[in-house]
Amino acid sequence: MKKNVHIKEIRGARSLYGALLSVTLIPLVIYGLVVTAYSSVSLVRDVQTEAESNLRNVSYTLAETYKALYDGDYNVVIYGDNVDFYKGDHLLSDEYEMLDTIHEETGLDISMFFYDTRLLTTIRDSEGNRYINTGANPVIVSDVIGSQTGRFYNNIVVGNEKYYAYYLPLMSNDEQTCLGMVGVSETSAAVTKMATVAVVKNIVIIVLAMVVTGFFIVRFTSGIVLTIKKIMDFTNDIAEGDLSTELDPAVANRSDELGEMGRLVTKLRGSLRRLIERDALTGIFNRRYAVNKLQEFKKTGIRYSVSIGDIDFFKKFNDTYGHECGDVVLKEVSRILRESLQPYGFAARWGGEEFLLVYDNIDGKKAAELTARALQNIRDMDVKYEELVHKVTMSFGVTESEKNRTMDEDINEADVLLYEAKESGRNQVVYKAPRPVKPVTPQAPVAKTDQGTPTAPTAAGAPTTQTTAASPPGNKQ
Repeated sequence: MKKNVHIKEIRGARSLYGALLSVTLIPLVIYGLVVTAYSSVSLVRDVQTEAESNLRNVSYTLAETYKALYDGDYNVVIYGDNVDFYKGDHLLSDEYEMLDTIHEETGLDISMFFYDTRLLTTIRDSEGNRYINTGANPVIVSDVIGSQTGRFYNNIVVGNEKYYAYYLPLMSNDEQTCLGMVGVSETSAAVTKMATVAVVKNIVIIVLAMVVTGFFIVRFTSGIVLTIKKIMDFTNDIAEGDLSTELDPAVANRSDELGEMGRLVTKLRGSLRRLIERDALTGIFNRRYAVNKLQEFKKTGIRYSVSIGDIDFFKKFNDTYGHECGDVVLKEVSRILRESLQPYGFAARWGGEEFLLVYDNIDGKKAAELTARALQNIRDMDVKYEELVHKVTMSFGVTESEKNRTMDEDINEADVLLYEAKESGRNQVVYKAPRPVKPVTPQAPVAKTDQGTPTAPTAAGAPTTQTTAASPPGNKQ
């Protein structure tokens, strides 16, 4: 009732009401139209510039990725109607996993050219066939290969589709000869759609800003600012490395663009957590995660035990059967360690063939028993690679955290015990009990440090490394 009376009072003051409308709304409308026109043109230009930058960045990243993955120059081997595309000794033909993943995740199309011939591509015709063994536009070949510099085009046609595209020359290892191109493209329709969406959003925001006035605009703007602040705080926490932070539910439950932004940031946090905290090869936690977790334990006073483990004679797997076999061993060992530690703690890849086992709220003796059980599970494991079955063993050092030691000192103690395990025969767990506390009574004898003692040693006469089907020899390394 009070609201209606207030509105009537405002409408009753015709001259002031009309004057306020004239003074505020007419300039606001004119300003809104000018800003809308100018910002819309700028947005379209920005979207196109962003598309060019994105295509350029992806092309450089892709070229550098191939350079890092495979040694040697690009080359082709032609026999009959078949053309095999190589990078050094590595066959690239029909290797589409990386290219298709990028296409699925970003919507970008990628083509690899040897000189002017497209030999790898994610672009398909209406029947789903890839546009391979097709020639590049002669103008592009002349611009890119002739000048040996990358070029951006906004009017490329492949099939019946128009594209924005960036072409980067693929140089020989000595950077003297251009051997081909990598082309990264995005359909003109997709870029136009992004520009249209950006312009529409811009217009909507401006119109809303023009319509909402007085108290309501202040209230609405305050809500927007608060939401953005929460997303910024959430993003800032992520930027500072706190991947355990949570987005305010009030933001996550919004159904507008800000809510979507918050959910996208939440999704990004999950992706970053997997990228930052997980080892890319094995899928278990990495060194960064383990260090952060142990620092948190130290800070909060949580009791824990740690174990450093090392795969026995791992180098022999790589040297004898190749790095792919070594990767299979690492994955299988990681799986066993992860399963064995649940729910007592977690396993992390510490580096190379080294693993860190962390047991929270578990003393050293119990941790040594659990580590011995994990070792037995590894002994029982069969690693199959190229029709061969390999047996794997590990050596572990286990220690319990002490209040007067730093995290690094705890890990170093476990590493010393690991060295002792390897020097005394491998394929075992060595545990060192915590240092006894000095008694208060002066007459009490001074406590001596316990010596490292092996837990769950191998059976008498059994070889340290157990292998079948011509596994690597068991000499010490």
